[in-house]
Amino acid sequence: MPVIPQPTGVHARSRRRLSASSLVTWERCKRDWFLTRRLGIRVATHPEMLLGHIVEDAVTAIWMERPHPSDGMDEGATTWAPGHKGKRMEINSLDSLKDWLRTMMRPIVDRMIEQLNIAWADCLWKAEGRSISDIKREKLNAMVKNAIKLQINETTACLEANGGPHLEAFRSSGDPFGTPAPCWEEGQGTGWRISGEPCSWWEAWEIARPWVKDPRIVSAQRLFHPNGWAAGELDVAHRWRGSIHIVDIKANRGSGRDHSGVAHQLRFYQWLWNETREHPRKPSNRVEEGYVTEANSWHLADGFIHKAELIEDLAAETTRLQIIEKKMASTSLDDLHLGYDKPSPEGRLGCEICHGLQTCDYPRGGQEQPLHSLIPDIEIEPAGSPYNAISDLPSRVTVKGALHGHWGPMPNHYGDHVIGAAITAGGKTAVIEEMGVNQFPQLKQHNGNVVVVNAAPGQWRGMIRLYLDTDSQIISEDEADDLDIDRIGLIPTRANVSGVVISRGSNSGTNAKGKKWSMATAHIWDGTALTEVVAFGRGRSESFDNLRVGDHIKLMAAEIGWREGTPQLRIDPRNTRMVIESIPPETATDLH
Repeated sequence: MPVIPQPTGVHARSRRRLSASSLVTWERCKRDWFLTRRLGIRVATHPEMLLGHIVEDAVTAIWMERPHPSDGMDEGATTWAPGHKGKRMEINSLDSLKDWLRTMMRPIVDRMIEQLNIAWADCLWKAEGRSISDIKREKLNAMVKNAIKLQINETTACLEANGGPHLEAFRSSGDPFGTPAPCWEEGQGTGWRISGEPCSWWEAWEIARPWVKDPRIVSAQRLFHPNGWAAGELDVAHRWRGSIHIVDIKANRGSGRDHSGVAHQLRFYQWLWNETREHPRKPSNRVEEGYVTEANSWHLADGFIHKAELIEDLAAETTRLQIIEKKMASTSLDDLHLGYDKPSPEGRLGCEICHGLQTCDYPRGGQEQPLHSLIPDIEIEPAGSPYNAISDLPSRVTVKGALHGHWGPMPNHYGDHVIGAAITAGGKTAVIEEMGVNQFPQLKQHNGNVVVVNAAPGQWRGMIRLYLDTDSQIISEDEADDLDIDRIGLIPTRANVSGVVISRGSNSGTNAKGKKWSMATAHIWDGTALTEVVAFGRGRSESFDNLRVGDHIKLMAAEIGWREGTPQLRIDPRNTRMVIESIPPETATDLH
């Protein structure tokens, strides 16, 4: 990977951190950004939404092949989808190399279809009337064929440039970059010529092989800004020219499309690449890699290449993005103004089109598309006692006591490495920790008797938790004369709520220590507000995983938690009780 990521868990995808996709959504519609990026509300999964990562893995696997000219290669012998073996082929040029790579099409596409079927079966919320069979084999064939053609074109350019400025560095010790281009075979390879000879086709294929996201690595392969406030997962970087050509792989057609969104995305990667070149954990190169001089998207369905205009003033772009990141961090649920009955351009989370429960569909189809409701406009009868309205969930508290027992950084339940401490008053103790990475880094500067202002209350594993973010403060007791102080023992840490499921999601994987993790989510709406309900690991019961959009659920004794400045509820498998009132499937399809 181009830069070693900061040490967070694989599922620590911060909803505050600036990314290419969040930036594109923010600039199109801040309201849609808050609902989909900050709150994490999802839409039903369409088959095409599963295609991108599988296509990336497939084409990357082809580019990682290393042919053996002296012995020839078996037809269709792809490392990514083993088991197919045809007659022996002689490879002695880029044309014969292209012919051999194309023999891999059938086993590669077979595996793509297999992975699509597995991913579709695992989806918690599928789009009505859609099937994975909607993705035709002919489309996958075209994408594999175009991926081979585009990289062969890149290799041809390298050959015509006599291997580029790094030819001799490759010949002496193999890939000269601290983060080498992934290859199925270890080592330098044995096809290198002696110094001074013209570059061969085999050398050009090895040198032009780009850095790509390695399909063998299950964790995210992100570029992290050294200060942690921005990150992005770049697809491809060609480095053989002595400068950088960034490529974003698209599993769609490029001709006739509006490319403004992907252009913003590519420029973000240009900026982030520049920002991370001095990352303290970046491995050093044996050659100068140069600057980004081109940023393209490769649209594999038709082989179209879109070339984006680059940022000219990177320092000014840093300032602009820092301002946007601060605006993102300062937004809250109150900024949605869900009761507005007309557009409110002056609102931070409004635009000239969307308002109230209505959100413009620009990120998913252009401004000509009709408004839609990620929060459905449905009448919900109040559940009554002992259930509380979601809008009445505990917000912030102020407590005083003795601060002690500092620790960290250590991973929280999302894998973020945060710092923490404990506060004790009247025989009661609460754990204090940052809501996310660097949300309250000054915590370790405080000790002794203090007042903690505007902390987010909650519970985790039976302990009272107070989460601190940029809206929180720690002051001395002398500075807190007129503040209302909450008693630690009376802080609400559990909630009873009732509402309708409006969104489903799930995630799973393996963390950096090899331990498997999983989580499932459901957003619920009760007519007053919405909140996210999360079940981790053992809390993922069959009933929770089988929740459907439109189900009415009642939760008793759910743990109150926080994520990115917004409250959420967590399923405690020992104490939380859930009652589900399912509705007919035809009713659920009308909610979006």
